[in-house]
Amino acid sequence: MPPEEKTLILETREIVKKFPGVVALKGIDFELYRGEIHALVGQNGAGKSTFVKILNGIYTPDKGEIYIEGNKVSIKKPIDAKRHGVTLVHQEVTLIPYLSVAENIYLAKIPFITKPLKIVDKREIEDFARKYMDILGLTMNPWIKVKELSVGEQQLVQIARALAENAKIICLDEPTSALTPAEVDRLFNIIRELKRTGKSIIFITHHIDEVFQIADRVTILRDGEKIATLKVEETNPHEVVKLMLGREPSKFYIVKEKVLEREEKPILEVKNLSTIPAKIRGVRLVNISFNLYRGEILGVAGLLGSGKTELGKALIGVEKIVSGEIYIEGRKIIIRNPIDALKHGIYYLPENRRFEGLVLTLTIRENIVLSSIDKLVKAIGIRNVELEKKIAEEWIERLNIVTPSTETKTMNLSGGNQQKVVIAKALESKPKILVFDEPTMGIDVGAKVEIRKIISELAKQGLSIILMSSDIDEVLALADRILVLYKGRQIALLPNKGLSRDYMMKLMSGEKASITPRISQHNIHK
Repeated sequence: MPPEEKTLILETREIVKKFPGVVALKGIDFELYRGEIHALVGQNGAGKSTFVKILNGIYTPDKGEIYIEGNKVSIKKPIDAKRHGVTLVHQEVTLIPYLSVAENIYLAKIPFITKPLKIVDKREIEDFARKYMDILGLTMNPWIKVKELSVGEQQLVQIARALAENAKIICLDEPTSALTPAEVDRLFNIIRELKRTGKSIIFITHHIDEVFQIADRVTILRDGEKIATLKVEETNPHEVVKLMLGREPSKFYIVKEKVLEREEKPILEVKNLSTIPAKIRGVRLVNISFNLYRGEILGVAGLLGSGKTELGKALIGVEKIVSGEIYIEGRKIIIRNPIDALKHGIYYLPENRRFEGLVLTLTIRENIVLSSIDKLVKAIGIRNVELEKKIAEEWIERLNIVTPSTETKTMNLSGGNQQKVVIAKALESKPKILVFDEPTMGIDVGAKVEIRKIISELAKQGLSIILMSSDIDEVLALADRILVLYKGRQIALLPNKGLSRDYMMKLMSGEKASITPRISQHNIHK
């Protein structure tokens, strides 16, 4: 609840924002009180990020007014927002990777320096940075380069920098998307402490359960319109999701039909796989072994730093394999790079779809045919654009990609539709094995349902799928068996029968690593 005195710190009236061909915000009224945590939810494209970007001067509204502490303000650029005490922590990391943690935090101070610039010594930079690192409980070396941190650590450094700007209003755009449960708990404790000290938080999330853990009120946006603002204590997740979707929520976890109980040869065998990390602070895999069967979904569960992504990249030759063997349909293979993996029918769909899975400046058509372009280009090197359009149109229809045309730039799609383009590109390469790395991270509830249905249907059609996810509900809903990783080691390989969420979370956290037996990979059919 807002404080008893209900001091209004932020108010917007009739905010309208138009982009070519679309009205992103349709007259948004919004109120934020001092010391309030106000959640902002809605499907991709609802207008959440557009709204907070207007508050932070990244976009300028076409109509409407903004009031801070009762005074009408003009916010035309980010520095205006910061001067009025508003800051935004972006979902994507915006730190400078080649600078240290301390230097990135100190940058928050520079726009507010009014005296002539002088040479700053390392002690001043470190003292300034440590003040805000200590608030968040960050214990890393302040002089470590940001590029050497995990994504979760980088997100926490971004929040430290936001605190260093001495903001009254902090907008957090999907702050938990790359954090472990322990990091989320720590972040929520920090947010509660910020609230106690009078800071006001706008909290954007796709995780409805987080709204009920942390927020005082929640505003629901749909298609650019404000649908409702509710006190969290007076509503429930079902009502919030219903308002987001504009209809009664459907079944959110799609349970696939299990693999037939019959013996068959595996399509993929991995034996005692060990790696050397391809990057500093990467996870080293040690003696990973599993089989994958035709039409099976093998879940790989683990928290941030468990080695899920490293395993996926080892299977396509990005992580260096130092020992172990890989077999495809009984034949030992060597995978040196992603091209080798494609030749053997293995396609990896990365967690970071925007920067590793897509070329955002290219059209949907161009992205979909990227992985099979060599088959489409004529011998003399001429592309058949009409054939590419036909292929793209077929995938747009099959996967229900929402777009005006095949020629839409991929950067203009919602997160869920971008993920569908990644899947279309993968399927166009005619793979035998699909490796999904966090396929529903950062997308809304409705899009998650669609992506999970697609994954389930692909398995029914005979594709073999490795599903890597930190969302244990997703793994429990879709997987036939579950491989649990913890700090690069294999904790268990379990048939997905009667497993509870709590038990799986304990395994993923390493709590039972010393006493849980590893179940034989052959138990899939028993």
